[in-house]
Amino acid sequence: MLVVEASDPDLESLSLVLSADYHIIRATKGKEALELIEKEDPELVLIGNDLPDMEGYDVCKTIKENVQNTLLPVIVLTSILENEEKADAIKTNADGILIKPVDELELTTRVRSLIRMRHLHEELVKERDRVQRYIDLAGSIIGVVDRDFKVTLVNQKACDVLGYSKEEVLGQNWFDVFVPEYIRDDIKKGYLGVINGTIVPPEFSEKPIITKNKEEKWVLWHDVVLRDDDMNIVGTISSGDDITERKLAENAMEEANKELKLLDNIKDQFLTNLNYELRTPLISIKGFCELLIEEKLGTVNDSQKNALDAVLRNSERLRHLIDSLLYVSGERNQNIKYNIIPLYPARLIEDILEDRALYIEKKELTIESHVPKNLPAILGDIDHLERMFTHLLDNAIKFTPPGGKIIVSASSYDDTVDIKIKDTGIGIPEDLLPNIFSSFYQVDGSTRRKYGGTGVGLHICKKIIEAHMGEIFVESEVGVGTTFIVQLPV
Repeated sequence: MLVVEASDPDLESLSLVLSADYHIIRATKGKEALELIEKEDPELVLIGNDLPDMEGYDVCKTIKENVQNTLLPVIVLTSILENEEKADAIKTNADGILIKPVDELELTTRVRSLIRMRHLHEELVKERDRVQRYIDLAGSIIGVVDRDFKVTLVNQKACDVLGYSKEEVLGQNWFDVFVPEYIRDDIKKGYLGVINGTIVPPEFSEKPIITKNKEEKWVLWHDVVLRDDDMNIVGTISSGDDITERKLAENAMEEANKELKLLDNIKDQFLTNLNYELRTPLISIKGFCELLIEEKLGTVNDSQKNALDAVLRNSERLRHLIDSLLYVSGERNQNIKYNIIPLYPARLIEDILEDRALYIEKKELTIESHVPKNLPAILGDIDHLERMFTHLLDNAIKFTPPGGKIIVSASSYDDTVDIKIKDTGIGIPEDLLPNIFSSFYQVDGSTRRKYGGTGVGLHICKKIIEAHMGEIFVESEVGVGTTFIVQLPV
């Protein structure tokens, strides 16, 4: 304890009383006292008002002006406070004022109380600094804003992101300084609702902040209200992560998606135009080939008929390819339309088998049909169902070697019609079966594959069947054959 007195017998006798419990350091001048405070760091300063170089209250004022002495308690002993200005100065800076003559008990009680308060205050400061260190170590932005929109706590991560020091952030109006102007009023309005209890803050929210160099950053915030002992809302504590890079990536992705969508629309328009441009010559090619084969335009020998037949088959193949690509494009844009009418599947299957009879014969395959003519009617789109069954039959023809067999059968139950197309072809490996209905998937995707195709046929079949509220299944064994089962509601 530092006792500052020159020739004050009262203060001298009081310091003797205090020496029983405290180590006493003496000073007789004000400047000497200030030097000793810096050197010795006393627990308390007891100042008399009659000093040769400075007034006691001036010493007290100088002590308190030093930030390092904020917690150092100072007691001033003075005579009657006859000067109002001096009295105000002492009251403003001193932690205690004692009017002489001073009672020993009053002095010791005051000293003990102030020293105890200092120790408690120091513990609180240490605890605060410890908490500050903890939140500074946190990898997330942390800050507290009070009811007046002022920042009362901030960690180092927040300062690093904002580009300010802690001193520059603390005490600032969060919304006026750190929130972009274009969204400031809306966010402030929302915050008012939170602290007034009319709005519950969302668990997570994405909001922008503005840095010292005027750069905008995005933060994923988690906000929690702070309450006092009476459960009144006194502010919010927020933690957040800088998601600026993610937002930039999302924006870039969104722009890329817009460009892809535009290109997709151009592609779809191109396919649509291509469809109309190709269909016209295909119709002419098919028509003239049929006329030539039937010798309506003159005699044709067998070699010429075979050549014309190849042209006819490939033109039909090209037509199916165009239809498939258009279906996939329309499916992605949800532009596929179905003209649902009652129809009889037995008649539809019979027509398809008759249409493919020549191809089956040329490949030297045997075909068996076990489709009852009295199958119940179903609701469906005849064109789409024809495309689906044709593709399943063409697959069986394509993957069955010469001399093989294809069996088409059907049966009806209470609520479904089951149609099976079974072949004795090459089969599909078991591990590849889950993928065969994927768009553009081929069991053999190599550039030197034996069998042609685009890989969209089975995908289209599945989509058509699902559109008719049906299901499709596949059973296959390598080297034995494959069976597709189609279930459609009656």
